[in-house]
Amino acid sequence: MRLEINLATNRYESLREFLIRWGTALALVAVITITLGVLCWSGYSKNVAVRTRITGLQQKIAALDKERADAEAILNRPENHDVREEGRFWNEEIQQRALSWTNLLADLEKIMPARTSVLSVEPTLSREKGLQLKLIIGGEKHENAVDLLSQMERSERFRSPQLKSEIVDTSAKGGPNVKFTIEAYYSPSPHLLPEPKSKGGL
Repeated sequence: MRLEINLATNRYESLREFLIRWGTALALVAVITITLGVLCWSGYSKNVAVRTRITGLQQKIAALDKERADAEAILNRPENHDVREEGRFWNEEIQQRALSWTNLLADLEKIMPARTSVLSVEPTLSREKGLQLKLIIGGEKHENAVDLLSQMERSERFRSPQLKSEIVDTSAKGGPNVKFTIEAYYSPSPHLLPEPKSKGGL
């Protein structure tokens, strides 16, 4: 009688199943690798495009700065002094004429304390190109000026108000007894303003 004995120490596995499993795993790894490669290339391409655009913008800015520097150098020549000053004068005139007196008086009316009035308004441009107002205010006592300064500080239109002088007029008949000189910066831009209760008129 013949006996067949398997002397192998490991269980028999089909070579075909082994190849299918490993082939599938390798295919998945290949797909993942290709996907990551595509994503990396896409990100790299975008970064290159952004860097190219930034470089182009920097070159344009440098060219504009050079043109401005050249123009300023020409304008600063002694022979062009009169032209520069005339241009500065007309620019300041245009900015001053852009002031709306109606809006300014309406803004002042909202913050004027009781029994005070605006005697004069003188707008000028400061060195910082801000619109500065010199106001002559008529009132009855020092507290009127303090109240007006407080209202200006809370307003969004008036900035850095300062009381420059205070003159008591004892000879006034029926008019204001005290004249205050107040300087403040004024912004004619349309902003939302607080609505303080009006205590008096102009």
